[in-house]
Amino acid sequence: MSKLHEALSSLSPTDWDSVPHDDALPQFLKQTFSQAELICNSIPPPPGGSDFLSSAPNPSAGNASSAAEIIHSDARAASPDPDHASLQKAWGKPLKIAAKDNPLGITMYKMAGHDRHGAWFARRSVHEGLGFTKWKRAMQKEFGQSLAVNGGPGEGSVRGIGADRLLEREVVEGVGSLEVYQLSAQFPGPVAPREFITCLMTTDTGLSEKSAARGEVASDSKVVPRHWMVVSVPIDHPEAPARQGLVRGHYESVEMIREIPLSPSKSKSTPNLHDTNGNTERGRSRGSTIGYAESRGGSAKGERIDNPGLAADELETNPVEWIMVTRSDPGGGIPRFMVERGTPASITTDAAKFLDWATTIEYTSDTCDDSQASKEGVSEQQSPDQQVTRISTEYSAAAGNGHLAGVSPQGTRSESTFEPSIASHTGVIASLTSVVQSGIESYAPMVVQNSLPEFMHPSSRRGYDSDTSSSDDSFESFDDALDFATAYEGPRSPDPLASESDISLFPDGSSDVTRKGLNRQGTDSSQHVRYEKELAKLSARRKILDERMEKVREDEARRTKELSKKGEKDAEKTKEKIEKEKKKHEGRYEKELKKLEQKREKEAKRLEDRQRKSRDKDQLSRVTRERNEYRRQVEILRRENELLHLQLGDSQNQNTLLVQKLGKTGGGNDILNAVREETRSARNRASSVDTKASRMSGESVVRSSKLGQEMKD
Repeated sequence: MSKLHEALSSLSPTDWDSVPHDDALPQFLKQTFSQAELICNSIPPPPGGSDFLSSAPNPSAGNASSAAEIIHSDARAASPDPDHASLQKAWGKPLKIAAKDNPLGITMYKMAGHDRHGAWFARRSVHEGLGFTKWKRAMQKEFGQSLAVNGGPGEGSVRGIGADRLLEREVVEGVGSLEVYQLSAQFPGPVAPREFITCLMTTDTGLSEKSAARGEVASDSKVVPRHWMVVSVPIDHPEAPARQGLVRGHYESVEMIREIPLSPSKSKSTPNLHDTNGNTERGRSRGSTIGYAESRGGSAKGERIDNPGLAADELETNPVEWIMVTRSDPGGGIPRFMVERGTPASITTDAAKFLDWATTIEYTSDTCDDSQASKEGVSEQQSPDQQVTRISTEYSAAAGNGHLAGVSPQGTRSESTFEPSIASHTGVIASLTSVVQSGIESYAPMVVQNSLPEFMHPSSRRGYDSDTSSSDDSFESFDDALDFATAYEGPRSPDPLASESDISLFPDGSSDVTRKGLNRQGTDSSQHVRYEKELAKLSARRKILDERMEKVREDEARRTKELSKKGEKDAEKTKEKIEKEKKKHEGRYEKELKKLEQKREKEAKRLEDRQRKSRDKDQLSRVTRERNEYRRQVEILRRENELLHLQLGDSQNQNTLLVQKLGKTGGGNDILNAVREETRSARNRASSVDTKASRMSGESVVRSSKLGQEMKD
């Protein structure tokens, strides 16, 4: 898998100064196309289908006029080199796309990038109905379609991305071409336009033997099919700084079309058998036999030319495989997940747009030569010889990728120029003659033009006159018509509505020449009167046209002024709308901020209540524990008190018995008195001890009552 990601890294953004030039450019292009070949071959083929050797053209596939008429083909290209085929498992399973977003039923794949710049998307499909040659020319003409249109971002584009300027163009014979385009695209809604600076590398020799196809027999040599490859790499160019109002984006892509050659149908009457001697050498090819249709012209229907080998028409019935790998970053604040979520649908939709356009454009012999885009400023910096070496006779192929799609101030567009086929004369007289001639040809009728002297007609007109009837016959018929329909009306007064410049169409110095020219055509006065009348009509008509032109100019100036005022009003409205949106968003932000603050206070209060409850619970458990401890102590003291009472009762009984016995004996009273004295002193000592103990027990009782009261609260 590292080979695939290494090849994809060759599409990373670069700088114009780091692109090799001169002798190192061919090797750079070859390496780029080799990496692009590996990328294209790593995409799995569409599910199903059969090998191209066992496939045949679909008889219902004709010359499609829209994308809806292009059908899927079951033919599949030859398997690539095993090193390339082993990379196909990196793309995983095809993506599921809604049918409304995928009208062509294209198979899409997605693979995560290893450079943290987004995922890669790929598509691969096989179609019939549009030949390889037409398909290739459409890809070559795509950017030229928008390059020749003056307008806003993406104006005139086919797939959403239009070319504004061609900055660089270098061609390497036998390898390919390198071009640098300044592109733009307009996004819907409030999203700002985007611009892209891309280095476009194209070739029709980019595939190697790793993509070659083998014939029916194993001994057949491998043949690389016809193909057209376009590699787009983001680039920074010194002549393309960031434009105001546009956001700079990037897109990387490889797009390729490849013809799948199908075997021509063999004649049933001519079996493909070897002769008896085992000679497998091919016989003489059939000669070129022109059928009846060709004898009636190229547009006639019927038999076709029986050229040797495969005819051109049969070649254009071969299926075309369409492959593309891309990744885009529109820039700005658009999240990557939103870009990747909408990329598959935009890729399939742009493919349908391209085919709709490709099937409707007309292809002529100069399709590739009619829109050679010129680099802005190149003609001022380079000599004509250098310009010729940098421009190919084949139009630049710029297959754009619209998913990025695909972004402002108006860019510079190429404009068609007109060059006269005949070199114009020089000198003041020649220039004046050309001015008068252009005025006569624009306003005067053919009758007046034919009556003008010979020097007023350029040599280019003589060829046309020689093809028609002779000038003498024309003038004779003209004179006959005047003699029949015109009478002498006398000298003609000048037209009061005609301006001085209109009356003096011919200077005084040329009046004699004009009269001589008229005398050479005829001296009849009616002809002169008719000529004066035509000149008067011409003057009046020219004045009317001048008035109309002046009115048109005034209307145009007024309209321009209104548009400027309207633009200012629209700008003010837009500014007000932006302010309203800003206030609206600020209000939402403040509201959300207030909600978050309230939520934070609520959570803080909830946490404080929880902590208070926890503290109360801990205090209650502590009080309960102390109460139980005091209860146990009280129970112990009560039992001790009971024991002491019992012992005291026993002691009193014993004491009573002893007193009685001692009283009966001699000297017993003295002993009793001594005992009483000792007992009295001992009682005094015991009372002091009891007082201290009672005070301590009283304090414990007060403390227990307080704890009980707190528990009740």
